[in-house]
Amino acid sequence: MNHPVWDLPLLGSGWIIGIISIIHVSIAHLVVGAGIWLAIMEGRAQRAADGDLQAWLRSRAKALLWLSSIFGAATGVGIWVAIGLVNPTATQHLIRAFVMGWAIEWLIFAGEMATLIVLVRAYDRLKPRQRLVLYWLYAFCAWLSLVVINGIITFMLSPGKGWTASHAMWDGFFNATYLPSLLLRTFVALALGGLWGLAAGGSSNPTLKSRILKPTALFTLAGVLLAAASGWYYFQSFPPAARELVLGNLKGATSLAQGFRWALWGLGAFLVPGLLVLWAFFAPQTFRRPVALLGLLLACWGFGGFEWIREVARKPFVIRDVMYSNGIRVEQVAGYLKDGFLPQNAWARTFAASKGDTDLAKGEALLRSQCLACHTRDGYRSLKALTASNSEGDNVAFIQALRELDPALNPYLDRMPPFAGTEQEAELLGKYLGSLKAK
Repeated sequence: MNHPVWDLPLLGSGWIIGIISIIHVSIAHLVVGAGIWLAIMEGRAQRAADGDLQAWLRSRAKALLWLSSIFGAATGVGIWVAIGLVNPTATQHLIRAFVMGWAIEWLIFAGEMATLIVLVRAYDRLKPRQRLVLYWLYAFCAWLSLVVINGIITFMLSPGKGWTASHAMWDGFFNATYLPSLLLRTFVALALGGLWGLAAGGSSNPTLKSRILKPTALFTLAGVLLAAASGWYYFQSFPPAARELVLGNLKGATSLAQGFRWALWGLGAFLVPGLLVLWAFFAPQTFRRPVALLGLLLACWGFGGFEWIREVARKPFVIRDVMYSNGIRVEQVAGYLKDGFLPQNAWARTFAASKGDTDLAKGEALLRSQCLACHTRDGYRSLKALTASNSEGDNVAFIQALRELDPALNPYLDRMPPFAGTEQEAELLGKYLGSLKAK
């Protein structure tokens, strides 16, 4: 927690990660599924000696290269920049815990890109069998990249007691939610890749249309249905506290409950493409690209809803039972409660000193360090709005209650990190929250 805090007004820094991540993971899963779809379609075209279909698939390989190397790679870098700014402590922890995993993933990505570049650039010099091998090699490398990243993502939700005891990379990698998540992500990839293929095929030459759309529709339908089944399996693998958080917050009128409802609408929308592909299969000549693009957008909305639920299910942690969302490790809390947060955090002390070392400056340093990971002053999860009807004493009493580590005394422990500081520091933060009314 000795890092500067990125204070992003109105939207909040967490939404920056969310927006970039949803775009990136949608593209990343799409190219995995599209790679598998291309390999299957190339095999069909070669077996049927269908030169026209092979030529059309070559154009899809070129499009996939642009999509993966530019948009996929750029948003991937964007995620690294965003998480490094928003939660550098958690980013540092994940790099240290999985340094070999990251290295493996980057090598696989390099192989993925190299394979696709060779396929596109040397297409005319390759024999049909060599082209098919490269199609499948690309698909395999793209899926392997997903295999590796999945272990790191699922670790954040369910690191498990084995990793807590050993801190060995593989104990954290093969965690309780690893296999269910891998199945779900693989089938989502098939659905997104298939919808991308339908969108391309929907505007193809009428003589090719049926030969493209019929097998692609079956491919997509399989992805949608298997993703729905594996999604249920994945939810059942959640840690009990995470399942309770998700189910418990479907009720009520809180912003969190509304967010869960939107996410569930998205999960329902993910099934709609399963109906649209029936049109592509039974009436391919009347099927049009906008229909497939609509299905693709709905599927991405559903996938975004899943990612939102997965992120929120970690509350109040960024790495469950290891590190809170504000970057404070679980084992640090007791020391901060006893000896104070400010004396042990150089950045917070420096920030307060730069603003005169007043009570309000110290309170702002505490708010930046412990609250802005999830809140803004006057925007998303606005602290100003949440405390509008409170007196300064109410704010202080509330922060004092957040110091409690007993759920019976602190009912917010299942969704908010405890306030990690002394009673005096709780007063400082309470005073600063009261000052927001005047701003």
